[in-house]
Amino acid sequence: MSASPFPASIRALLADDEPVASGRLRKALEAYPQVKVIAEVTDGHAAISHINRDKPDLVFLDIQMPGYNGFEVLQHLEYTPLVIFVTAYDQYAIKAFEVNSVDYLLKPVAPDRLAISMQRVLEKGAQANLLVNVKSVLAQLIPEQKISTIPVKAGARVHFIQVEDVYFFEAKDKYVQVHTATGVHLAEHTLIYLEGRLPAHFIRVHRSFIVNKFKIREMQKYFKGTYLLVMADALQTRIRTAYSYAAAIREKLLLP
Repeated sequence: MSASPFPASIRALLADDEPVASGRLRKALEAYPQVKVIAEVTDGHAAISHINRDKPDLVFLDIQMPGYNGFEVLQHLEYTPLVIFVTAYDQYAIKAFEVNSVDYLLKPVAPDRLAISMQRVLEKGAQANLLVNVKSVLAQLIPEQKISTIPVKAGARVHFIQVEDVYFFEAKDKYVQVHTATGVHLAEHTLIYLEGRLPAHFIRVHRSFIVNKFKIREMQKYFKGTYLLVMADALQTRIRTAYSYAAAIREKLLLP
């Protein structure tokens, strides 16, 4: 039997903005004593920083995260570890990963599927041309991600709202409120789901808010790198951004 390309301890990083999912994966990894989880992060910016600084052997990388998504994280790396994507994409997307030799785990992670991934880690130890493969996957996924309408509940009926008419999305309990000029509507999709499928001018500015940048009336600098957004709706709703999203907000709004 050939020797493993890794040392006895495999240094791993978990990047997932869902604490429950991250906790389950960490628990599942206890079955692999050679794996040592050195850090857990919840957004793309932190993932980039930790990976470039700590150079883990293996990264379990969620696709949908605040700041930068999993694909964007890889595009900002100076150091490329072995990566296993954690994804909730459909079968078409999963086939794309397989064709491009980028491994994946489908949420919720099944122990037998994790075992296959770990076997690949131990056998391969490296992924050649990872970023090239990721760009190829991303090119295939983009047409499937973007949506133009949002289904909302109206009693026993379902109406469809044009996304261009949406001022902002707000997470409330188990629903997402869709704010438009005609009022507030309820959608059953999560913000995580919507974030990856809305057009590029929709910006995640807070764990509870995604805003349409074309519906921002004005913005003001707030506290410690955050902003106060004044929306163009009738109520001139004020939304305070979160610090963890500051870099992405500046990038998408071309702020200095």
